[in-house]
Amino acid sequence: MSTGARLAVLGVLFLALFSVLTLRLWTVQVTASTEYQILAENNQVRVVETPAPRGEIRDRQGRLMAGTQPALAAVLDGALVPDEDDPDEPDFIQRLSALTGIAADEVRHAVADARTRADRITLVEELSDEQALRLVEYEEDFPGVSVLPQPVRIYPEAVLGGHLVGYIGDPNEDDIAKPGISPTDRVGRAGVERQYDDDLRGTPGIIKYRIDAQQNVLEVVGEQPPEAGDNLILTVDLDVQRILEDSLMKGLRAARDDYQADCDPATDPRCPVRAVGVVLDATDGAVVAMSSVPGYDPNLFVDGVSQREWDRLSELAVFNNFAIQGEYAPASTFKSVAYVLALEERIYALEGEAQVNDATYFCDGQLEFRFTDGSPQVLNDWTSTGHGDVDLHTGLQTSCDLYFWQIALNIWTNRSSTEGGTIAEDLLQQWARRFGFDEPTGVDLPFEQGGLIPDREWFERAQVESPGLVRDGPWTGGDVLNAVIGQGSVLVTPLQLANAYAAMVNGGTLWQPRVVDAVVDEAGEVVRQIAPEAIGHIDLSPQSVAFLRQDLHQVINGPTGTARSAFADFGEGVDLVGGKTGTAEVIKGETAEEDVDTAVFTGVVPIDDPRYVVVIVIERGGSGGQIAAPTAIPVLQYLLTGTTTGSEIEVGSGETD
Repeated sequence: MSTGARLAVLGVLFLALFSVLTLRLWTVQVTASTEYQILAENNQVRVVETPAPRGEIRDRQGRLMAGTQPALAAVLDGALVPDEDDPDEPDFIQRLSALTGIAADEVRHAVADARTRADRITLVEELSDEQALRLVEYEEDFPGVSVLPQPVRIYPEAVLGGHLVGYIGDPNEDDIAKPGISPTDRVGRAGVERQYDDDLRGTPGIIKYRIDAQQNVLEVVGEQPPEAGDNLILTVDLDVQRILEDSLMKGLRAARDDYQADCDPATDPRCPVRAVGVVLDATDGAVVAMSSVPGYDPNLFVDGVSQREWDRLSELAVFNNFAIQGEYAPASTFKSVAYVLALEERIYALEGEAQVNDATYFCDGQLEFRFTDGSPQVLNDWTSTGHGDVDLHTGLQTSCDLYFWQIALNIWTNRSSTEGGTIAEDLLQQWARRFGFDEPTGVDLPFEQGGLIPDREWFERAQVESPGLVRDGPWTGGDVLNAVIGQGSVLVTPLQLANAYAAMVNGGTLWQPRVVDAVVDEAGEVVRQIAPEAIGHIDLSPQSVAFLRQDLHQVINGPTGTARSAFADFGEGVDLVGGKTGTAEVIKGETAEEDVDTAVFTGVVPIDDPRYVVVIVIERGGSGGQIAAPTAIPVLQYLLTGTTTGSEIEVGSGETD
């Protein structure tokens, strides 16, 4: 090819390339100019989330237990606060510390956290008017600090109902992994605040700002307001809740005064440590009141609780709701399970032809029997003198240990694994589980425990998996004897005990307890109704139910009832009260006076047509008849008449069961 031809080819090639380049430039500058302009504008727009007001929590009568109020917050912007190597950063930290009253180290940590996240975090939830005005007037001294309106959580009832309501706090890693939760959110950490967090949180709003290269806000270009979370209507009645908590505090104080007024339960294992109570609607499982004393004020967590305060409150586990997390030996209140078993299975304290429920058994205060290996054993009733002639009914009224031990022995002796035996070895356990023991009730609160109903299978598994938890050797009749009176390894929560009694006296329906009645939106429309749910039905004869109500009534009103002394001054309506006392051994002393017991009482009103079940537990408080029963009296009075005597609770001098 000649030189001229080569030059011609190169010329054509260059012309083609130049044409392509020209076309591309024209496309970018003309055809796609609108698209690129939009992209450029978007690069200058900043999107900021605004927090949504958290839904309210109200009692069954609409009274506020948790809500939000508008406040001005100090918010740090990680993109605008001084860099760590900025010479003005130390002065900025000091100025912000002086203004807010927050320690300089805490401010420095918060600023660094905002920078690391490249996000906005709240430094102060609620500024005073003076603090907010100073931040606005001297904004050049506080770069990256904004004063913004934010909803702040409030708990107007403070400690009252604190365990039920719960509190909010910063999200943990598991929370942040959930859709829609950011590190700057506040989430429920306990109570219904935690259980219904998804309903309460709401949807954040969005504000779009146009900013320049220096991140200065030029204008607001769009705004989407936040949507408040849904509200909760509880089954709880604040009036009953207040009476319950007041009674528990008085009962705990009385128990401590009886032992040693200034004792420290954290260091003294004999000092009464707490009082727990539940009021349950026996007709549908609604929790009317629930408390664990001492409690806490959820308002402590609004601005963040200090480590020192957290440690102080944690010392006695006040953040735990012991009505559902505390596992206690139910003691003689558990005898009602064996009572129902005896009526339904026709297994009483006597053998052979005398197996009828009106036959008497002589309770002399001691039971002698032999273990499987032939070794003798002597068990003493809670009263050394015994109760004389008792049948099943008076056995429950007087809480005769021997009568119920004999029922357990009859089950053990005639168990199906022995020659001629026809009774299931775990018959007692089967009946206990029918009434909801040995598993969580399913109440709509977090961290519920399931208690324990021990049997041979559990015992043998514990020997292998938890050496030292139980004694060596085989499961024996003695273990069943312990269980039948609610001792040994038997553990229940106060809510389980209330729910079981509700099923016993209502005819056999086991309800799933619930704290929330409905979820409603801002307009008051019901989003979700939490309807009563029967989770089981125990086939009880009407006669068995009638007998149980009658004998629980006699525990309070009969001449030999273990709670008769406690209720002597009850006043109007005492004839409508039924109940059962219990005294659970915690520490066995060298003498009876040195024993440490937990007091338990279960009350039912009105006993002729049961509506409410009340359970009281005074941990290390003494006997059920002397302290737990008196503590329940104001609550039972209020449920029956709408009033209480309002007097101080005193440790009684009556029956010690």
